[in-house]
Amino acid sequence: MKKLLIALFSVATFAANASHLLGGFINVIQTGYTDTVNVTVTLFSDPQGIGNPTTLTLNDLVKINGFYQTSTNITLTQQSTGTWQGVNTAVYSTTAVLTAGEHRLIYTNCCRGMLSNASSAMNSNFTIALDYLKTAAGTTPNSAPFVLNYLPVKWINGVTSQSMLFAFDPDGDSIMVEKDDAINQHANNVFVPLAPFTQLTSYGSYNVDPNGLVKWKPNTLGQFGTGFKVSEYRNGQLIGVSRIQQVFQVENGSTPLIVAPFNMTINADSTITMEHDLLNGDSAYVGFTGSNYLNAQLVILGVTPNKVANTTWSVTGITNPGTYKGYLRIYGSNSNMDFPVSLVVTSTIGIKEEELNITYEVYDWYGNLIYMGEHIPYDKLKGLYVVRYKDKAEKIFVN
Repeated sequence: MKKLLIALFSVATFAANASHLLGGFINVIQTGYTDTVNVTVTLFSDPQGIGNPTTLTLNDLVKINGFYQTSTNITLTQQSTGTWQGVNTAVYSTTAVLTAGEHRLIYTNCCRGMLSNASSAMNSNFTIALDYLKTAAGTTPNSAPFVLNYLPVKWINGVTSQSMLFAFDPDGDSIMVEKDDAINQHANNVFVPLAPFTQLTSYGSYNVDPNGLVKWKPNTLGQFGTGFKVSEYRNGQLIGVSRIQQVFQVENGSTPLIVAPFNMTINADSTITMEHDLLNGDSAYVGFTGSNYLNAQLVILGVTPNKVANTTWSVTGITNPGTYKGYLRIYGSNSNMDFPVSLVVTSTIGIKEEELNITYEVYDWYGNLIYMGEHIPYDKLKGLYVVRYKDKAEKIFVN
């Protein structure tokens, strides 16, 4: 009985001054090798609802004997607000000290707006959560994967569109994305979906790829709620899960189209591959011509593409071979189209390091020096690093 009361308490402590929440997610970044973490919450809300609060509270449950049961509160303060495709956005953050162990951070609030696939939504709660493994101070740190882009709110009826839920793990841990329910509450150590709730697979062809590619051809106009799980794996073991909530608005309209790509290949699985040869000194321009678009964005981890035109980028300045991951987002007047991108950089570094007698310093995400020598040990690296040499500092991402 005691465990049940604690679990129910975790979903009962929420602020009462936010309404019509449409989506959101939680993130935790560990500060170096300490017990200090930066906690961030991003929320999306209906402009017609009551305004977002200036502070919010997360419940922090710690797993003991296989059960999340020790409850404390973490208060976050609103840092910024904005808009995204017609909805309000708000970002909250704080710094907290967490003990080593398995944490479950939960934010629950009332209420949701009307949903076409959940008739009870107006009288149901909105819940996002993060299962986070806090490692012991002084040991290998762990930060949760964080979402680098907002999913589009608007989708087009009768048209196959795709979006990219692009998550990045600063420690180089593996990430898998999958569909989840629209969650009402957390009780008895489980997440309880809205009741009734119907997944988007009942409203047209809908698929979520493990790499974060979301495809949907909706067949019904309206507003639909759903969820996503971003799972984090280290050495093959599941160590964390982020439970994201999202509302999609299905409208009539048109989607952006790529008509003629150049220096990039659109694959059968809707991904894009770009190639770059360091040995030949490539200064490739990549991009496309298309229709129904307003603008486009190319994001690649570890590389800064230089935009030279509305849909053209230069990928010069790369010094390290490897495969760099990212996405291409094309903005339309009604909706977006996203494509997962792999930039494959081949050959070796054009300048031989040993001839220059350069000492390379490699720092991890937390600013700790992990290597110093005349060669960069790519075979022993995984994730995002900073390399310093001479008077330069460059970010590299090793997959």
